[in-house]
Amino acid sequence: MDRRRPSGAPAQIGISDVQRLEAGTRDLRALDYQYGGGSCHRAVLSRLPRARAMLGATMPVQLTRRLDTAVADLHNLAGWTLFDHGSVPEALRHFGSALDLATRAGNKAMTANIRYRIGRVHLHYNSSGRALAEFELGRQAAQASPNTLGTAILSANVAWAYAKLGRAKEAIAALARMQDEFAAADRTEVPGWDAFFTEVDVAGMIGSVYTDLARFADPAYARRAVPALERAVSGYGDGMLRSRAFCLISLAVNHLLLQDVDHAVDVGRGAIRLGRTVRSARLRDRLRPLENEARRWSGADDLTEEIRAMLPAAS
Repeated sequence: MDRRRPSGAPAQIGISDVQRLEAGTRDLRALDYQYGGGSCHRAVLSRLPRARAMLGATMPVQLTRRLDTAVADLHNLAGWTLFDHGSVPEALRHFGSALDLATRAGNKAMTANIRYRIGRVHLHYNSSGRALAEFELGRQAAQASPNTLGTAILSANVAWAYAKLGRAKEAIAALARMQDEFAAADRTEVPGWDAFFTEVDVAGMIGSVYTDLARFADPAYARRAVPALERAVSGYGDGMLRSRAFCLISLAVNHLLLQDVDHAVDVGRGAIRLGRTVRSARLRDRLRPLENEARRWSGADDLTEEIRAMLPAAS
């Protein structure tokens, strides 16, 4: 990449310009967590031309890496919101741009986070092998940075990929590693792209891993999934509505696997109610396993119909 100033780019920038870019990305990321990528992907994309134009401006040498990282983070968020909206090829293009800039900045922590997000795209579309490859690349980058929280994020997702493959031993080992890494992480100054990974999200990931172990390895794992998911649901505040809805969906699946149909229907309806406030194609996709499981139970007919009614509107 060269730094020749494109037409319309600011001639010179300083630290305040970069700080405004960083703050705008934080605000948009908060909207994504709360209301889904469908609520803000256009706003994210609208910020990118000016952000990229800044790369060609004159600036102090010590600011160049910070600006590269800030623009990379905006591309990273663009990729994530587009993925959540269902625009996967465009999402992957933005992740590629983010990787280029993060590499140029020498920012291993950001590189690790981008690899995690690319891996999540593959994991969502049932390409667990490709997801594992991205997560392992992310772990290598995270281990080369002082940001140990990023390593824990990658380990959690390695566990999830193994769970989707029905490989319980590897999944549980990766979960244990994640918990050790999370406990050891310095969380006093967490970069914005990793800040979502709190004790609550750890519980949500544990619940997600055991949910898929219950689905693909042994239904008995549902008993481990339920308490973790209940902790996550109670811990996610209004700023994390999408994550709470995801956990409610998984919780309903586990109650069905445990043959607690009435409870599953109540929880599933709660997920649907919450999901109506979130514009996320991933939410629609995650409802499908719940619908498939609910169809097996005569007492869950109403839940099945409510899910079917919602699916076309969940994009």
